[in-house]
Amino acid sequence: MSILEELWYGNIKPCEDKEISDEEKKLVELMARHQEYLTSKLKGKELDAFKKYFECCEEYTSLVESQAFKIGFKLAVRLLNE
Repeated sequence: MSILEELWYGNIKPCEDKEISDEEKKLVELMARHQEYLTSKLKGKELDAFKKYFECCEEYTSLVESQAFKIGFKLAVRLLNE
C-alpha cells in the first residue's frame, strides 16, 4: 500500500507520532489540576457551563490541529513540486 493509501485508511496518524516536550507535559498536568479543582468546586449550572466550555476548547483545538496539518501537507507538496 502506498503512503497516501495508508494515510487514507487511517493506518498513519500523524498527530499520534508527535513527541510531547517537557514543557507540553507540564502544561497538560497544570491544565488537568485546574480542571479537577474546578470540577470539584463548581456545582449545578456553573459546572455544566464549565464542562461545555471545556468541550468547546477541545473542539477548537481539534479544528486548529486539522488546519495546521492541511497547511503543512500543502506546503510539503509545493516543496516537492519545486
